[in-house]
Amino acid sequence: MMKVMREIFLILLSISPAVGALILYNQLPETMATHFSINNEVNGTMSRGMLIITLILLGLIPVIIRGLRFVDPKRANYEQFSKAFEVSRVGVTVLITVVGWTIITYNLGNHVDITKVAMVVVGLFFAIMGNYLTQVKHNYMIGIRTPWTLANEEIWRKTHRLAGPLMMIGGVISVISSFLSGSAAVIVFIIVIAAASIIPVFYSYMLYTRNKVK
Repeated sequence: MMKVMREIFLILLSISPAVGALILYNQLPETMATHFSINNEVNGTMSRGMLIITLILLGLIPVIIRGLRFVDPKRANYEQFSKAFEVSRVGVTVLITVVGWTIITYNLGNHVDITKVAMVVVGLFFAIMGNYLTQVKHNYMIGIRTPWTLANEEIWRKTHRLAGPLMMIGGVISVISSFLSGSAAVIVFIIVIAAASIIPVFYSYMLYTRNKVK
């Protein structure tokens, strides 16, 4: 029963921006600001109707993620990291929800620093997921899925043992960097997130080549 209630809650949360946009439809501008520069300036727009469709599709992502679990060739491994899997779904749901409502709030005429919000939300997502990443077992949907980690379970394990702490530290630094002023905040954010994402990829390749030489 609790699982069903949690699933309903996640669905309601993820589609809430789309529902909110429909309720506030007449108050929203016909052309919506949807993309922003590092200076919080609008550099991308979308029609009101198209944004609602996009929000609906994004709201379905948590459900799609759950469904993909059952068609993963490594689906038997999911029982070994069920908590990490659910945390990732909750994280994605919160990310979608915050982004959706932030865009709606901005287009209602309220001052919102989209860049700062994005940095905090992404940073928190990285920090939380990094804490659980070491628990994730071999699969084709979640984790550092490079050709080299997918080819070898030991390389997968070692790569995630490195990636977990990197993501967690990177996420914390990203949140802290959001308090910096000007472009310095964005520069630190990009460097840290890029490093936390790219280093494990190169590390998995290094492990693969070293293993191949042996």
